Amino acid sequence: MTDLITLDERSRLYQLEETIRQGLNTFVDVGNALLEIRDKRLYRQEHSTFEEYCREQWGMQRAHAYRLIESAKVLNTLSPIGDILPATESQARPLASLEPEEQVEAWKRVITSTPEGKVTASIVLKAVKEVEREKRIERRQERIESTPVIPNGKYNVIYADPPWQYAFGFDIHGAADRHYSTMSIDELCELPIRDLTEDNAVLFMWTTSPKLFDSYAVIKAWGFEYKTSFVWDKVKHVMGHYNSVRHEFLLLCTKGSFPKQSNTLHDSVIEIERSDEHSEKPEYFRQLIETMYPLSKKIELFARRKSEGWDAWGNEL
Repeated sequence: MTDLITLDERSRLYQLEETIRQGLNTFVDVGNALLEIRDKRLYRQEHSTFEEYCREQWGMQRAHAYRLIESAKVLNTLSPIGDILPATESQARPLASLEPEEQVEAWKRVITSTPEGKVTASIVLKAVKEVEREKRIERRQERIESTPVIPNGKYNVIYADPPWQYAFGFDIHGAADRHYSTMSIDELCELPIRDLTEDNAVLFMWTTSPKLFDSYAVIKAWGFEYKTSFVWDKVKHVMGHYNSVRHEFLLLCTKGSFPKQSNTLHDSVIEIERSDEHSEKPEYFRQLIETMYPLSKKIELFARRKSEGWDAWGNEL
């Protein structure tokens, strides 16, 4: 290792590691110590990554380290609002799925509903789910009120990145619903996309592994048949429930007879490092579609911006 740390950094690292070693008063001390070591990269002289440091120094897997960090952040958010705070990491963990102001709201409900202070993880989880449900309803209403009317035109090419709604329970790394208004499978199927398309058309639709089979219902409801797919290799990993996810699917579906309009044959796997913007897709794929269908009338559904040569529909425009 050549990335040396200073004497002051080394001294601070020793202090933080002693905090972790002793555990001190609560999981909060350990989580805050891990957070500082990670953010200041105090591990860098002996270890390539924070994950490697946790594993080799503490025998701690990445998921456990991040649970401690996220739970410590929750306590830091809640500490100004009262004397009663989560006493264990399992009590704080469900709150980590919420935005800071939502964490405060959920915790207020917890301490109100347990006047004797007998807080349990299940009570916290119940309050979290109540707040999440209310926020989903608010966001759905906002989406309904802000969504523009779908155009009346007819198109040969449909490019769609549906706002899939997930039901994983709480997720400390943030769900799609935290970033934009999501839609259920039934809501997506009910969209009048059939009215937008010519008798011969093609649909390019983004989906993820958890929604791969659900996508079929939407494809059929919109009047298309699945043909093939492209795989976007994002390079950067995203924490998942069963594996570390680094890809999404761009499904190609047709209606009637609509072969591609060029001789270019694109690779089915495209490696492009993802950005830090949630759900943002590389411009490369729009250009790929333009190459395959240069002569067609195109519309992008659930668009975030307008692109030259495309009509667009979405409530983020």
